[in-house]
Amino acid sequence: MRRLIMLAAGIFAIYQYRYRIVNFVLGQPAIRRYFIQLSMRVPFLRERFINRAFHS
Repeated sequence: MRRLIMLAAGIFAIYQYRYRIVNFVLGQPAIRRYFIQLSMRVPFLRERFINRAFHS
């Protein structure tokens, strides 16, 4: 029972601070570069990015 409560508290904390966690992780240049390279391999995301970057 105690593990369940700790798990629920951990999930709640991660959910509550999810944007701070993402900002901290993507604030690291190497991780951000890897994430961008990974996302550019997905055709749908790449097309959307290119359209936004080079078209008004």
